[in-house]
Amino acid sequence: MSEADNIGSPLVSGDDPITREQDDLLNRTPLAAAIAEEIAGMNAENGGVLAITGKWGTGKTSLINLIANKLEQNEAIRTIRFNPWFFSGTDQLMEFFFTELASQLQETERKSKRFRKKSVSMADAFTRYSAALSPLKFIPFAGTALGAAQGISSGVSQAFGQRASVHEQRTEIIESLSKLTGRIVVLIDDIDRLSQREIRDLLRLVRLNGSFPRIIYVLCFDRAVVETALDGEGIDGAAYLEKIVRTSVEVPPATDESIADLLIRGVTECLRDIPVGPLDESRWADVFWQVVRPLFTTLREIKRFLSSLSLTARSVGEEVGIVDLVALEAIRVQHPRAYDAIFQNVPLLTEVQSSFGRDDGARERNTPALQSIIDLFPASVGKSAIRLLFPAAQLYTENVWHGKDSQQAWKRDRRVAHAQILRYYRHLELPEGTAPSVQVQMVAHAIDSEEGLRDALSRVPDEHLEDVLDRLLAHLVSVPSEAIQSTVTVLLEVFPRLRVESKGFFDPGADYAVLRPVLKLMEQVEDEEDADRIARGVFDAGNSFYARLRFIELVGARENSQTRIISPELEVELRERLRSAITSAPATALESERDLLRTIVRVFSQEENNSGLPLIETAESPRVTAQLLSSGLTTTRRQTVGSVQVHREDRLAWDTLLLVYGSESRFRGAVAQMQPLINAGEIELHDRLFRALKLFDKYSSGWRPEDF
Repeated sequence: MSEADNIGSPLVSGDDPITREQDDLLNRTPLAAAIAEEIAGMNAENGGVLAITGKWGTGKTSLINLIANKLEQNEAIRTIRFNPWFFSGTDQLMEFFFTELASQLQETERKSKRFRKKSVSMADAFTRYSAALSPLKFIPFAGTALGAAQGISSGVSQAFGQRASVHEQRTEIIESLSKLTGRIVVLIDDIDRLSQREIRDLLRLVRLNGSFPRIIYVLCFDRAVVETALDGEGIDGAAYLEKIVRTSVEVPPATDESIADLLIRGVTECLRDIPVGPLDESRWADVFWQVVRPLFTTLREIKRFLSSLSLTARSVGEEVGIVDLVALEAIRVQHPRAYDAIFQNVPLLTEVQSSFGRDDGARERNTPALQSIIDLFPASVGKSAIRLLFPAAQLYTENVWHGKDSQQAWKRDRRVAHAQILRYYRHLELPEGTAPSVQVQMVAHAIDSEEGLRDALSRVPDEHLEDVLDRLLAHLVSVPSEAIQSTVTVLLEVFPRLRVESKGFFDPGADYAVLRPVLKLMEQVEDEEDADRIARGVFDAGNSFYARLRFIELVGARENSQTRIISPELEVELRERLRSAITSAPATALESERDLLRTIVRVFSQEENNSGLPLIETAESPRVTAQLLSSGLTTTRRQTVGSVQVHREDRLAWDTLLLVYGSESRFRGAVAQMQPLINAGEIELHDRLFRALKLFDKYSSGWRPEDF
């Protein structure tokens, strides 16, 4: 179904009452037909009043529209709609009611043979009766209707001056109506939306004129609201209403099955042509029946929700999973206070504990706050919403613990259980550096193909690369064993695209965006022989010294850990091969290497580092020198207690650079050879090199940092 096809759908086209039988979603047409038949057949010698009652949103207006359609097919019945919202005060109500009745009866002359002879005289009579009942002749809210009514006949303009008694004019109307072979049905809707005084005025008017022959009033209202409005001044509202209403029909509430069916159909129609996030079928049934379905009782509520859901879905796009999108939007529309409370407690609902069983008082602090959110929902819905939408908070309700792996999975599945997804839903703005989900999916779907993965990663902008790799972690559990080597090889190739500078105190560095997925893949290889085979293949395919060093450090014997993935023999072999490759590499192979200083120092043995000789012959090449200087630049950060100001200070790994060059004189000489090429523009003086050279001058003069 296309979007154009959905425009006319009664479910997704707004919450206006229906006017056509084909839009009857609750099968109220048979009831409308029965009521219309009752109206047509009831004894109306002394008039009649029929009430259609029901709570707000149960479809009273839709039902009365269907009834009107049925009545209008009967030539013996003239239907007149009276909108009580057009008046203000008793005088205006009285004059507007009869003037409107007169005006619509005049229209009957052109529509129905049954009323043609009597309509003008009755219209004149009602107009004069209105003038006698009310001193007001003009109503600002209904000037058009009154003007039309006053022009009904040439004799009406004199009627206001003749002022026959109210009793005489009432008798004239009764006589005219008694001769009518048909009947007039006056439809009055939305009574329960008036003020209490206006409700009383309208019901008094109906009671005053409800005995006119051949006139049947059909009133629509919420009984509880109207009875409350009529109470007071010694009057029992329910008893007063019984004196006015002859027949009463309550709009039947929609069945649970109907509400559920309409919700599912509506959501399907609403989202069919909108690009949205993934549908987690394993969660849909639980979230729908335990969270979404209990929030709705009427068709009007469903229509309001679907109208909002469509707009939100277009705004959110593919960044939030369908299940959570539907649930949160249902909460927002039906229980806005609970919705607001969710976003006032994002950390409480989304943060996981760092270790199982940890108790630092968080449970005691957070349980009352969580209960206050649950209490804002209908009974049973709150706990289900927490359990199904925000599982991290189960720690405080059911003592169920979730860890970092769960967080990665929530982010992968675009669930609001992850703080970033929840905040995006609220603000519709991705944090800086966050990749759109479509980029993550593009890379995840290409994992099985080496060239496909390489191409997919090349399409990811550098500023999104870290986030894509971080979110890729949750997709790696399904990587087939035969694709691990190629996947690791391609991941190691993206090191040069990662940022070099640190983001702050707790930033582990951009390298970990590559190292984490590589480690996760290699840990999935259970057999050491297979691990050695894959590691050797990855090493052979690599063309970056830095990437190969980080890979060896990752799968070999790690610092402060007894675990390793490859055999000790292979680690020794790979380290020796890397050392030999760097030693024999031409300057052109080193001048663009990432973190060249660290690579060289960590590849060579402690004895070689302290030999007093250059570790590599190409170190004195100007471009290699530039790269070593740049990679020797670090930045320290300090923050005073009680202050948000962060103080940054650049440092140069001076002693480490001297190890590479063997002596300070060789280092100075290499920098001196580099300067002319910078001045000539042959070596780019980028920001890191510029800052490193400034520090080189300071260190050369004997300056050292205070805590050096």
